[in-house]
Amino acid sequence: MNKATKGALAAVAAIVLLLGGMGSFALWNSEATTNGGTVTAGDLKITAGAAAGVWAQTTSDVKPAGPITNIGTYLVVPGDVVTYTKTYDIEASGDNLLADLSVDLNTITGTGNLKENMVITVSGTSGATALPSTGSAVRIASSDQTVTVKVTFSFPSSVSGLTAQNGTVNLSAFAVKLQQSRTP
Repeated sequence: MNKATKGALAAVAAIVLLLGGMGSFALWNSEATTNGGTVTAGDLKITAGAAAGVWAQTTSDVKPAGPITNIGTYLVVPGDVVTYTKTYDIEASGDNLLADLSVDLNTITGTGNLKENMVITVSGTSGATALPSTGSAVRIASSDQTVTVKVTFSFPSSVSGLTAQNGTVNLSAFAVKLQQSRTP
């Protein structure tokens, strides 16, 4: 058999195999619809409450504790303790929703070495759950609620000399964060 005949037979065999293989793709199939319902996502959101935050002087050894009407004109001195209290509204819904509420102490800024010389602690409540005073997270369950956050600035009486004079502590970028967690 010559080369041309062998090539022609190989081509015919390949065509037969290809045409025969095409028939194997004709498998039966069928489908049916199911009324599975609708899946709806929950939500997780935190917003600052409508009421303004409240500053208070809580040093009891010099004069009675009470509100500070204008924090911009109030001048702290070593030994003073002032607090800032603000409410936040939480929307939290989801059958398996767990969230962590935290305060980012790094978002509290300052100048003139005052922040570095103050002891800044954070506390508060979310329903019946107390926030830790270290700035770490507290677990929030799925429900709409109001959270009251209190930031306490203690200016130790041990600060001496000219340290921190004319300094400032700024809460304009103070952040309360709410983040979903998958860890129980």
